[in-house]
Amino acid sequence: MSSPDNSQIRFIKRPEGPVGADSFEIISGPVPEPATGQVVIRNRYLSLDPYMRSALNNVENLGRPIEGRVVGQIIASRHPDFREGDWVFAMGRWEQVSLVDGAAARHVNTNIAPASAYLGVLGFTGLTAWSGLKHYGALRAGETLFVSAASGAVGSVAGQIGKIRGLRVAGCAGTDDKVAWLLDELGFDAAFNHRTAPDLAQAVARACPEGIDVDYENVGGMVFDAVFGTMRYGGRIVVCGAISQYEREPRPCVPNIGDFITKRLTMRGFSVRDHAAEIYEYIEEAAGWLRDGKLKYRETVVAGIESAPAAFARLFSGENFGKLVVDVG
Repeated sequence: MSSPDNSQIRFIKRPEGPVGADSFEIISGPVPEPATGQVVIRNRYLSLDPYMRSALNNVENLGRPIEGRVVGQIIASRHPDFREGDWVFAMGRWEQVSLVDGAAARHVNTNIAPASAYLGVLGFTGLTAWSGLKHYGALRAGETLFVSAASGAVGSVAGQIGKIRGLRVAGCAGTDDKVAWLLDELGFDAAFNHRTAPDLAQAVARACPEGIDVDYENVGGMVFDAVFGTMRYGGRIVVCGAISQYEREPRPCVPNIGDFITKRLTMRGFSVRDHAAEIYEYIEEAAGWLRDGKLKYRETVVAGIESAPAAFARLFSGENFGKLVVDVG
């Protein structure tokens, strides 16, 4: 297992502004050998996620393969819980083959859903939506939930959970096709294109005529400004992400802090890492929703590990539809 058969994507240059191909290089190295307690995974799917952008600001990561969530099959194991051929999820790297501690890997059931789903709707992406709403949204049937970037991998799950819990759900997306998917396939009660809306505040108000009780925030910036002004008394703002800010200088995004007092608002940021132990509980519930047709998902799949850098750059321009994964092949 020592032949040079492991293509890797390494981070070589900190980007100034938008991520470009010059921040990465492709190299070839040996397939690793496992030590006691370790497993070697032939990666089949690699997850591309907005949170990875922050890793490119850290010069300590220069010269290293980018870390990323993977699903693949065990090709060598020195851990008693794993055998060759097992399908697993792990935190691997942008490479064809990853060496990980067996304690950090977990089995996935490809009889329930395709392997790639464990990076999206049945993975930490779905868990992000579920845990944020469960712990910080205090959802109540009959209320209004607004989701920004609602057609994205996290936002689409958040909106559907809102519908399952009996809320009125509205959201925004960046193309008319995505808006149509929210309305026609996912059952959103209202949605609009935030790129073409002439007045974002008016667009939010039309989508949520009685105001917003819970905002599941993925975008930040001007979209959040418009949503904030529509929050109702006792409203909860669950801050999952701020993708509009990741490649530019952050801008002020709370237009009227006095509203926190007069409307008794709360705003809470969180990380899915805080709820990683709940992944099995989430999968059990979400798998039932998938089976019953209550939870749907979309994927954008790009082929080849060499495609990862360009696909990652497109993530921030909104070109992907749903969960973005690389089919390592």
